[in-house]
Order: sequence, then structure tokens, then C-alpha cells
Amino acid sequence: MDIKQLLQDYGVHYLTEGHKHCREGWVNIPCPFCAGSPGYHLGIHENGNGTHCWRCGTHPISKILSRVLNLAEPQVWAILQKYKITRYRKQIIEPTVSIFPLKFPKPNTKLTPQYKEYLVKRGFDPDKLKKEWGLSQTGPVSFLDGISYSHRILIPIHWNKEIVSFQGRDITDKSKLKYLACPKKREKIHHKDIVYGKQEDWSGTLIIVEGVTDVWRFGVHAVATFGIEFKMEQVLQLKDAGDEFFIVFDDESQAQRQARELMVKLKALGKKVYIETVKGDPGGMKQDDADHFVRQLLKRR
Repeated sequence: MDIKQLLQDYGVHYLTEGHKHCREGWVNIPCPFCAGSPGYHLGIHENGNGTHCWRCGTHPISKILSRVLNLAEPQVWAILQKYKITRYRKQIIEPTVSIFPLKFPKPNTKLTPQYKEYLVKRGFDPDKLKKEWGLSQTGPVSFLDGISYSHRILIPIHWNKEIVSFQGRDITDKSKLKYLACPKKREKIHHKDIVYGKQEDWSGTLIIVEGVTDVWRFGVHAVATFGIEFKMEQVLQLKDAGDEFFIVFDDESQAQRQARELMVKLKALGKKVYIETVKGDPGGMKQDDADHFVRQLLKRR
């Protein structure tokens, strides 16, 4: 059983879609702690082990249901036990076992001179990227599950020191899809439920960027959301990763709108958040300029 069944049985109306705050795997109800317009600002993870109000932050599931059901907390705990919903705990995303194991497209090889030259032209040191990020490549013909990954740099995605997914970056600039992700059924963890970077080095101040190449450019203080669209799961991972954030998305209008939305959500969780911009794509900066930019941000801590 899950939180949806509990809410149905106790006559509490909820939404799972059709509202701007609805996210996959979450149910939304009016927040009993917010003043003013009720709205469906309060999200509860479907297994009951995560809550978040877009206005006033996180609340224990017991206190939420105590107010919503007008019951004392001991009564609420009995109900949660009945529905096999445990107490709220920090969201921990672990790899799952799948009948479709994680695989990379085949054939794949170490980086060849052609692919290294592509990275050099973009201002990267290919040997350093290979060592730090484990890059490899496909060739003119490479498939996984019938999907063509030809002419792509393969980028492993790590979580808790384990490879859980990958992205393939087209080097021809002719593909409609610049980045092509691992098929979802093969991901140990869906890449949009986590964020990209050197997880072991995250603390204090972090720079939130869009993509993996932005992280390569900015270094260990950077973390990517795999595009400007983000999920609540990623917001919660960021919340646990640092205390202060600089969001550096591309300078075009849609990216900046998403940056502002992400800022609002992190601030609602008690974080210090600032939006910074650079001209064009952060991943396209010269390395010396990027290093200087990062140093200037970190001095503001």
C-alpha cells in the first residue's frame, strides 16, 4: 500500500498531475501549514518517505496527517503502520536490480585520435577527462537495444561510487539529439533522479550547471542537472549536497526562467542561492576564464 491508498480511504483529495507542482512519483495536497491560498503546494512521495511544500519546506509526515485528518500523532503513527508507511527518513537512492542489466552500446573503445581532437577543439584535455571521468567512445556503427549510438563519446554516470547510467555525446553535431541517454530500463538509477559531478567532493558551496561538459569545465565544485528541466528528486539531492549554491545556466531566456524556479525551490529548503551568468555556454568557456570565474564565486562564501 502507499500514501495514495491512505488518502483515498480517509477522503483526502489529492493530485498526481495537472498542477505545476506535480512530479512523477509524488502526490500533492493542500498544505495545512501554509497561510493564504491553499493550492496543491504540498508534495508527499508515494511511499510516504519524503515530503516537500513549495512554499514552506519539508514537514514530518506524521504532523502533516495529524493536521489533515484532525488526529493526534499517536493515532497517525498507528495508521501509517497499518498502511506500511514508515517514518520519514532522508531520501536515499540506491541501485535497483533489473532484468535488463546496465550495458554500454557495442562496439565501444578507448578514445581514438579523432575523438580526442574533438575534445581538444572544445578546449578540454582528453587524457585528463579520460582519467577523471572514465570516457570512452562508440564508432560509426554502435547499438544498444536497437538504438544507434554511433559517433558518440560515452560518459559514465556515477552514484555512490557505482556506475548507474551513461550519456552519449554526439561529436558530429549533425544528430538531432546532442545527448543520448542510456535506455531507462537499463539504468540502475534514472539519471534524472540524481545529479552529475564528483559526489565525494561535494560540500559547502556548489555551482549548479546544466550539463556534463559544464561540470568538466568548472571542476569538482560543479554539479549538473542533465539539462535545464529538473525533478524534485534532484532538488532533494542538491539540498543534501551543499549549503550555498550558485546557479549558472545558459544565458538564454528559457534557461534563466528555469534557474529562477530552481532558486525558489532551494531557498524554500533553507539554502542560500544566487544566479550567475556567463556569455553563452559555460562549457564553451576558455579554461583559464572558467577557473577565474570559479575562484571569484568561491571567494564570496
